[in-house]
Amino acid sequence: MTDYQTITPVIVAALTAIVGDDQILAGNAVPAAYAYDAGTQAEAQQPPEAVVYPADTREVAAVVRLANRERLPVIPRGGGTGLAGGAVPLHGGIVLDLRRMNRILHVDPAARYLVAEAAARTIDIQQAAKSHGLLYAGDPCSNDDCVIGGNVATNAGGNRAVKYGVTADQVYELEVVTPRGEIVTLGGRLQKNSTGYGLVKLIAGSEGTLGIITKVTLKLQPLAPIIATDLAVFPSLAAALAAVKVIRADAWLDPVSLELIDRHTMDALERYQATRFLPDAAGDCLLIQTEARNSAERAAKQKRLTELLENAGAAAYFETDGEKIWQARRVWGKALQVDHPVGASEDIVVPVDEILAFLAELERLTTAFGFAFRIAGHAGDGNMHLRILPGAIPAAKWPASLADFRHRLYEAVYRLGGRLSGEHGIGVKRKPYFAELTAPAELELMKAVKQALDPHGILNPGKIFDL
Repeated sequence: MTDYQTITPVIVAALTAIVGDDQILAGNAVPAAYAYDAGTQAEAQQPPEAVVYPADTREVAAVVRLANRERLPVIPRGGGTGLAGGAVPLHGGIVLDLRRMNRILHVDPAARYLVAEAAARTIDIQQAAKSHGLLYAGDPCSNDDCVIGGNVATNAGGNRAVKYGVTADQVYELEVVTPRGEIVTLGGRLQKNSTGYGLVKLIAGSEGTLGIITKVTLKLQPLAPIIATDLAVFPSLAAALAAVKVIRADAWLDPVSLELIDRHTMDALERYQATRFLPDAAGDCLLIQTEARNSAERAAKQKRLTELLENAGAAAYFETDGEKIWQARRVWGKALQVDHPVGASEDIVVPVDEILAFLAELERLTTAFGFAFRIAGHAGDGNMHLRILPGAIPAAKWPASLADFRHRLYEAVYRLGGRLSGEHGIGVKRKPYFAELTAPAELELMKAVKQALDPHGILNPGKIFDL
């Protein structure tokens, strides 16, 4: 492991010369919020020694060159909405806050692409595309606050991955600052490219450990004239998941989103949003979003969906207010915390055809441990967002019981061909489990890549794995 240097007054002066007097905080002037991200606020963390706010890619590169020369950790930070501790400065150093680099630089409706700086909010990108009759398909549930650089860094998926894929599938080109402070452009605005290594996909999901994303060129899709959301209610989670298989298999229906929400979570959402989503029935729910070119196609798709849902045993199904229900889905974690402030979040992903087997394992383990669980999962792509609750377990026993539970849950997930994280990343929170569950040869390959690109280990050290 690298022996990092501390930030001296000389270093502060050098950083100030790069970003300006009013774009740096150091020492006691650093706000406490930089010691954590959205997923680690309740955990004790070390604050950075300095925070800088670069105006452009050249300033980012200059900061990184200085840090590489002086052996200083650099932690890139976007919206601070990460849930795995990816923006936590474990070794002090410099937090590089990209908030000033938030512009949408160009939209080309004819060629269907958009260029944005790393700290452009995802929702602003979506709205910019929509204003031109186009769709940016990336749709993380934190889209009101998260930024595109962070989406790429974790390879976020979100609600539309069933049809459109994850963030990396939306990216044509990346501008990246390397650990040595070089500025490189990776990829290209091409429909196909077999020219050397696919470095865009390497950077996507690397959590700021291999390079700092400063600019992104994104693919845009035609915006369907009609986007409808149906809500189906089932007597059990197993019945709802069985319906997912049938709906996904219908190529003509071609769902955009298939979201699973258990009945207890739906109750919490109704209370939190002060909105009644299930006026005549209660149960475990599927949100089903589809697209149509016109009202006739929408009617035909709704008829087909009705047939599938009836055959799958749905107790009720109806079109719902998409804006309201999706907004509720985005705040499911906050809604649960009202009644259950203590709990643990998971971002499990399994093959879609193994979701029912995963549910059986989850129910078996939570029963054995005396826990409870809540789900708001991307059922259509196998990514199950969970909240594990302690049930009647005493507070003193909860941490140890949770650790044992997680070991058993993750082992079951890997037996099914799944992985620890579908879109939130490993960060620091899942790092110990990642080291245990990843094949040694695969882990060594990842470490070799990190050491080749970042020999001094300055970029976001302590994330994903330790060297």
